[in-house]
Amino acid sequence: MARLIPELTATQLSEFRSRAEARVYEACRELLPDDIVVLHSIGWVYRDGSGKLREGEADFTLLLPDFGVVALEVKGGGVSFDARTGEWFSVDRTGTRHQIKDPFKQAARERHALNDQITGHPSWRGWRVGQLAVGHAVMLPDISDARTLVGPDRPRDIIGTSMDLADIATWLKRVCKFWRPAVTTKFGAAGVRLVQEVLSSSIEVRPALSAVLHAAEQHRLRLTSNQAKILRIIGGRRRAVVSGGAGTGKTVLAVEKARALAEQGLSVLLLCYNRPLADALALGLREHPGIQVLSFHQLCDLRIRQAHQSAGRNVLTEAEQAYPGHTDRHRFDVQLPYALALTNEVLTQKYDAVVVDEAQDFSDEYWFAIEELMSDDEHGHLFVFTDENQKLYPRHANLPVPDEPFYLTTNCRNTSAIHEAAYAFYRGEPIDAPETRGIDVERVAHSDLSAQAEFIAQKLQRLIVDDQIAPSDLAVLVAKRPKAACYEALGRACASMRPSPKLSIEHHGRVGYVLVDTVARFKGLEAQVVLLWLGDEVVTDGMWETMYVGATRAKTLLIIVGSTLAVGCTQPT
Repeated sequence: MARLIPELTATQLSEFRSRAEARVYEACRELLPDDIVVLHSIGWVYRDGSGKLREGEADFTLLLPDFGVVALEVKGGGVSFDARTGEWFSVDRTGTRHQIKDPFKQAARERHALNDQITGHPSWRGWRVGQLAVGHAVMLPDISDARTLVGPDRPRDIIGTSMDLADIATWLKRVCKFWRPAVTTKFGAAGVRLVQEVLSSSIEVRPALSAVLHAAEQHRLRLTSNQAKILRIIGGRRRAVVSGGAGTGKTVLAVEKARALAEQGLSVLLLCYNRPLADALALGLREHPGIQVLSFHQLCDLRIRQAHQSAGRNVLTEAEQAYPGHTDRHRFDVQLPYALALTNEVLTQKYDAVVVDEAQDFSDEYWFAIEELMSDDEHGHLFVFTDENQKLYPRHANLPVPDEPFYLTTNCRNTSAIHEAAYAFYRGEPIDAPETRGIDVERVAHSDLSAQAEFIAQKLQRLIVDDQIAPSDLAVLVAKRPKAACYEALGRACASMRPSPKLSIEHHGRVGYVLVDTVARFKGLEAQVVLLWLGDEVVTDGMWETMYVGATRAKTLLIIVGSTLAVGCTQPT
């Protein structure tokens, strides 16, 4: 009996989306010898032909002591191939065809990625020298005849059918014989253990936002395999960019990277754009004196005051004279960043490492000042976490780290129901949905602002009284502008109820209160339940980012409220 990672129960297998994968899992467990290790859905990072860093993942990765490594792709149902167009299709029970990716090209890419990931790892290089045997195969457990699929890049020996699944050990011997190179590194049990550690070792970190999350989430957070892999890879670098969609764990990784750098004795500056996020992170990191957590404009204000106190120099006035202008945006985007840069002429305090979350909201003017804060501008540690789809504050910036980003590709915050609703407005690297379906997204339309506010007040009361949800687990996020009309209407609606939900307007962390804030101010944070209030805003292209950011703040339940026209437009065409 082979050892499978992860070890799944019969109940967990019955919940698999792919029955074919469940059957292969059971066959590996029951029919393969006990010296084989089978990894299910274990991912890795690799660089593709264009030089981009990508995530790879095989349905199954088999570690065989007598051979090496086999990447196994599984496709259920019927399968057909159109030689004229090169297209592949799955065929369901009704005979309907659904276009799919070429499973053999997928498996081949996984084989190359596995080889790069393993042989490029320091543990492998320090173990022994030689060629690693790596092969790939495709298992089609619902078909009995593979002859029509055989081709130059699809030899029969690497195609598995229902008959092969019934004797999978013999079939794997054929696969290994096909791929075995003339000279190999002796793999053995030691090789199996080493590769297992390279591909599937886990990392645990504490929650990044412990001050604002539910008490049930104060336990240690196990990172997804992809997150753990990214953290391991950037661990040996001095500079890196990590990119990912909402909910992929960027803030968790940014905080953990800041902790790791501080534990090396380095002075660390952890920056973000949103003040509420900075406050939450600072509270969660209050026991780490080596880390200073600030929003960008908090940093500007702090150093401007320090420059005036220590040298009597008013750098903000100098910035206003150099770049005159009176709008708030000009002040925040030009004058304050320039004043921050001027403080570097006066203040001696520098940082060994800078970690930046929400980097998509930072402009070139920001980065110029930030790089000057580093004690070693050439070799200092700089880690940037970004989501290009969350640019609520439109600015163009060239990131100061020229390397291709590392991509986080698994949403580990939302349910799949929320993911589907939110990621309809996402454009970028594909993000995998969570496995948990969760509660369907609720969409409620009312004609005017007062009726919408009345519904939200009643919903809050039911969630708190009937569903026993803590008020601090609820957030009402306003997308409509101006926000004041929404705040006032909701306040009146709640005041007329008994018991009345207590509202905290733009004041975070109040126990026993429901937070009411804007989508923009809540960016980077999360809540168990989010009521996303659109008002009468029509979801045009310009609102996509607001919808995406607002919807992805919800972890368990998302309720979208607005006019009939607004709610009806919450899926882009």
